[in-house]
Amino acid sequence: MLLAIDIGNTHIVLGFFHKGKLLIDRRLASSTPRTEDEMWLHMKHFCEQAKVTTDSIQGVVIASVVPHLTDVFQMMVKKYSKAPPLIISGTIDVGITLPYDDPSKLGADRICGVVAALKKFGGPLIIVDFGTATTYDVISGKGEYLGGVIAPGIETAAVELFKRAVKLPKAELQFPESIVGKNTITAMQSGVMYGAVDAFEGMVRRLRRVAGKYAAVVATGGYTNVIAEMSNEIKYIEPNLVLEGARLIYERISKKGKK
Repeated sequence: MLLAIDIGNTHIVLGFFHKGKLLIDRRLASSTPRTEDEMWLHMKHFCEQAKVTTDSIQGVVIASVVPHLTDVFQMMVKKYSKAPPLIISGTIDVGITLPYDDPSKLGADRICGVVAALKKFGGPLIIVDFGTATTYDVISGKGEYLGGVIAPGIETAAVELFKRAVKLPKAELQFPESIVGKNTITAMQSGVMYGAVDAFEGMVRRLRRVAGKYAAVVATGGYTNVIAEMSNEIKYIEPNLVLEGARLIYERISKKGKK
């Protein structure tokens, strides 16, 4: 049994894999402070839900973009599990060339997403993660990872708007009935939501000039379904792309270690 952990700025996603198949996943808020002992209580409850014993966990892989939470999970695994954790980063052999000036600075979530999407679909691809940030990663028709783009996420952009414009109220992040707002709330919703769709589609058009005009869009992240309602650009929706990539990297490293 493999435990894969995806630690993002907004959510932590836990997943159990058995023989390469994701059995169950669970989502927690990243913002809630937890010690390694408190996190282990969540893990035990998750194991009970999955009908998995903690002793059956033979491997742990962590893809994190939040350093202090990486430390918490590392301490938890070392304290309560016999399986040493593998931490995903650009400094390990993930199976692809990472064309970054400093590969250690490339987010583990992006690395995992690229590995999983390339394995599942080949190239050319544009992988979009609609999370705290909206990230774009590009794979050529030859299966080469070319790099990517980082933009503010939908909620991040909205929160910043509320923060900087004192008189603007907070608005629920949903599409209004009309593109033209009749009050402040619907005007803001239109600007944030339709603006996000147009930014996404515009970026995809630009990235296809690099990846190839037939590059398919693979989407993951919390706002994927919201954007997919208003855009036909998304071909594949993969909610567990990061977990899948973490599994593939873990299996690769494990096989190398056995040789």
